[in-house]
Amino acid sequence: MEVQAVSTKFAPAERGSPVLVKEQHALLHRNFIAPTLDAIPVVLLVLNRHRQVVLANTQAVQTTGKSQEELLGLRPGEAFGCIHAFEGPGGCGTTEFCSRCGAVQSILQGFDGFKSIRECSFLRRKDILVEAVDLLVSSSPIVVEEQSFVLFCIQDLSDQKRRRTLERLFFHDMLNTTGGLRGLMEILSSEVPDEFKPDAEFIHSVLVHLVDELIGQKDLMAAENNELAPMFITLRSGEVLHGVAKLGSSLAQAGGKAVLIEPGFADVEFVSDAALLKRVLGNMVKNALEASHDGERVLLSCRAGDGRLSFSVNNATVMEDDVRLRIFKRNFSTKGQGRGLGTYGMKLLSERYLDGLVSFTTGAPEGTTFTLSLPLTPGKATPDSGAPGHP
Repeated sequence: MEVQAVSTKFAPAERGSPVLVKEQHALLHRNFIAPTLDAIPVVLLVLNRHRQVVLANTQAVQTTGKSQEELLGLRPGEAFGCIHAFEGPGGCGTTEFCSRCGAVQSILQGFDGFKSIRECSFLRRKDILVEAVDLLVSSSPIVVEEQSFVLFCIQDLSDQKRRRTLERLFFHDMLNTTGGLRGLMEILSSEVPDEFKPDAEFIHSVLVHLVDELIGQKDLMAAENNELAPMFITLRSGEVLHGVAKLGSSLAQAGGKAVLIEPGFADVEFVSDAALLKRVLGNMVKNALEASHDGERVLLSCRAGDGRLSFSVNNATVMEDDVRLRIFKRNFSTKGQGRGLGTYGMKLLSERYLDGLVSFTTGAPEGTTFTLSLPLTPGKATPDSGAPGHP
């Protein structure tokens, strides 16, 4: 027996009877679906054609705080406390607000025979509080003993969304503040008395470095989220090489060490993103300096051939096996906990955004060499010789 709801402004309001829901729940248990879903550590619901829960896995029970029996017959919005699920007699999916709900849209597409993945944002009432929830939901049609169901999967993106919003605000505010201080110190360093000029220039250089580090971290996070847009321009490899050598020599890690350029380097035009390239090669030089001892040198080189360009950074130290086997891992570093984005960032920026390839060799007597190989013109590039670099 089925009950017709009073009205709907979006999805059908009709519901299956409690008897039908229990029969379908038993049907799914007979087909070994329940143990399979319980083994998967995300929220999974099996919905009947009335969008009612007929089976919930253990993760769904823990997340909603409702028992399996309490969940049976509910629709997803009712199970998770969406504020619109209780506004009308038809329940979840039947208000005008539901027409913009990614979860309802995904479920309806599932019953049309399509697998659907959508984001869903809603407000839910929890105890006496109202909180915002951001989900990634997916619906997949399944058939069990000639009956149609939808397997509905839910992943909570709330923490990830909040973190990304806070990151954007942090970098926006910090870059505004430090950029303003950098500009102010640039003016002051040229106007202060001679006796204070070294101190003013030192403070200015520290602020320049701080702004560059903030932009680097901002770009890296954007790269991980696929939000970074490279800006390709025409460059000369010789100018890039000299710029990176100058940058390396100015680093604090360069004290007592030399940054040299190998004679006979290739000086050719190529197309790339100047800021990202500087960041990758700068990281290579910084890592090489940190691995070197006083009196040693870091050697930069550049070779061209077969439509490609290779920049290399060499230092005399040979990596230990434990380091060599874990290089490029996101959270690995030889410099202590909380570090490790250097080599990972080089590979991410180069291979995802510059069409490049980062590799390394290590061994006696040559030492360690990191190499960035780039096409002279990336396939994704639309070169613009007048385009600016990253801010």
